[in-house]
Amino acid sequence: MYKKNQHILIIIQNLNPNKSSLHHAVALTKIFKAKILITPSPFSKNKIQQTEIEDYISDTPEARFLKIDQSDLEPNKCIEKLNIIFMLVQVDQKNDFKFFLKNNIFNWVLTAKIPTILIGDKTSNKADYSNIQIPIDHKKESKEKMIWASYFGRFNKAIIHLIPAKEKDSTYMKTIRNTLLFTKKMFTQFNFDYKISKSEVASKQIDEEAFSNPATKASDLVILMTGKVQGVFFLRFNSKKIKHFTNTYPNPILLINPLKDYYLPCEG
Repeated sequence: MYKKNQHILIIIQNLNPNKSSLHHAVALTKIFKAKILITPSPFSKNKIQQTEIEDYISDTPEARFLKIDQSDLEPNKCIEKLNIIFMLVQVDQKNDFKFFLKNNIFNWVLTAKIPTILIGDKTSNKADYSNIQIPIDHKKESKEKMIWASYFGRFNKAIIHLIPAKEKDSTYMKTIRNTLLFTKKMFTQFNFDYKISKSEVASKQIDEEAFSNPATKASDLVILMTGKVQGVFFLRFNSKKIKHFTNTYPNPILLINPLKDYYLPCEG
């Protein structure tokens, strides 16, 4: 039976000399038996030519150029057609965090039916995605982070580190306990390790705790979620945190939109 190739889509905004995006994409292709597609961002002020990208990936045989136009149908039209399982975006600190979403890469990040790997200028190139950090807050949507973490555990034998918030509100704590119970039941079906770390901080600080915890290595992947409130308010609230994290810590981020009809990775 014909098996469709899985792809990692790099949306390139500038040709970084140390090829950070390619490094992370290659690491992901080894885990998910995927290939790399690379396209210039249609929102970028830095116009990158096809010949420049082809030269950029000339020593990466698993990568090829893809042209995507700015369209209301994208990136999901491309995602469905080419079986793309992750987008990968190297954050442009100067242009990606302006108040309005118009002509901004986060248009695609928020509408994509797949999660996005975000890397910044300080992100470590040593990431092998073998340690996954998951902050758990009081929202029910936290369960979606566990599902995506399980793929790294199953396909890469990664160790999953769960960091639950500590809340005074009993209703919030019940939701956190239910998330942990759901996670334990799901993870025990697969042969990978997971650990639960103690935390004394509330949900509002738990994302920061995942990055700043002394046990978190510079190369560890941290899984975050956008809020239900998106649209024009995303950049005002959510991406202020993302800008801080990518500008402060060396960890790659897996950013998940809650309640999307995702295209899921399969084992290679």
